[in-house]
Amino acid sequence: MSSARQSATPPGAEAAPGGAGATPRPGALRALFVYRLISRAYFHLPVLFAFLYLHHLGIALAQTLLALYGFTVMVSGAFVGRFSAAFGPRTLLVGGEIVKAAGLLLIGTVAGGTPGLVAGQILSGFGYALTASVESPLVGVLEPDRERASKIQARTQSWIFAVVMVSGIAGAVIFQHTRLTVFLLSALACAAAATAATGIGSVRLPAARPSANANAHAEKGSWTGGAGWWIAYYVCLRGVALAAFVGFIPYLLFVRTKVSLALFGVLLAVFNVAALLVARWTAKLLRTKPAALLLAATLACVAASLVLLATTSRLVPVIVAIALLGLGAGAARPLTQDGLSALDGPTRGRVTVRMEQLTGSANTLVLVLGGLGLGAGHVPAVMWGSAAVVAVTGVVILAARPGARTASPAQALN
Repeated sequence: MSSARQSATPPGAEAAPGGAGATPRPGALRALFVYRLISRAYFHLPVLFAFLYLHHLGIALAQTLLALYGFTVMVSGAFVGRFSAAFGPRTLLVGGEIVKAAGLLLIGTVAGGTPGLVAGQILSGFGYALTASVESPLVGVLEPDRERASKIQARTQSWIFAVVMVSGIAGAVIFQHTRLTVFLLSALACAAAATAATGIGSVRLPAARPSANANAHAEKGSWTGGAGWWIAYYVCLRGVALAAFVGFIPYLLFVRTKVSLALFGVLLAVFNVAALLVARWTAKLLRTKPAALLLAATLACVAASLVLLATTSRLVPVIVAIALLGLGAGAARPLTQDGLSALDGPTRGRVTVRMEQLTGSANTLVLVLGGLGLGAGHVPAVMWGSAAVVAVTGVVILAARPGARTASPAQALN
């Protein structure tokens, strides 16, 4: 990663709320890259369901607690933007990581019993909402060139999958010996990420104001900038896929199949390996294959994964199902970011933030309903139902796609 090459104030920064925008300091983009990687060291995430289940909370309550994180992200989206305007991105990144760390410590120590777990999930979700509200928009501010910003996003995403994979495997192995340590390690990663975020400097995000490009799309979709189709695709696919990864698959492996924790971590790592590989190849595929074909393939991968999980519990098919889920979920982000590339940097950042909030809403709904079904013993019905949601919604989204024969997703927005 190279630092932002322009010494002039990024476009729009001079109108940032709270005063004149500051010129990005040398190395700010590199600091953001380091921050994003460290902040994804989720040692606790693969074993979070197992941790809750081992505390005898019941399947439905455990899934609801998992869903509480996404619900908090969704609700927080209504007001975290005001914090950015008042305090600036660096403060939100540092403060968000501190809040996340506090939540992780509450969960790991089970301080206060179930109410403490609830508070921990709320704090973790709120902390993430704070950081997510500025993280993606910052890339467009620190690197105004759209093409370079898109490449940075794609490259960073590949590294993020690698960090999540390594920390997840390590967390599963460590969890066998001591449960608290995985939460302590994740909290330490939050502290390290907060430290890295201080290197970004006092740069401010530009004020939300109409641009020529935004005006061109005004009639097509208010805050979406005309990219509503891409947002619907992302929310549908990622909302279901992440619910399966965080809640459904851990239940099937840990409760139903009763695999060891070490194997449990390795199996979940298959998801991240597949996501890492497909994220690295998506940009190349977009140059040779129609976007609609690639999107249909990702939807088919996720639906097929859920069908496999509904019909078998044998190890090899389950590994294939996890890999398919990783391929579909891993390609969704770079595909969508490419589809949003016609938007100017600040608009693309705001759309990305809102898109993640909606994904949290979808994830919450799927986890809660799925948890009720799993708790009642209707495992195949939950998987078939989730697969049907992806398949039916995917068909509707693809059929509604504007400019279906357009060669590139960026052109479809013009």
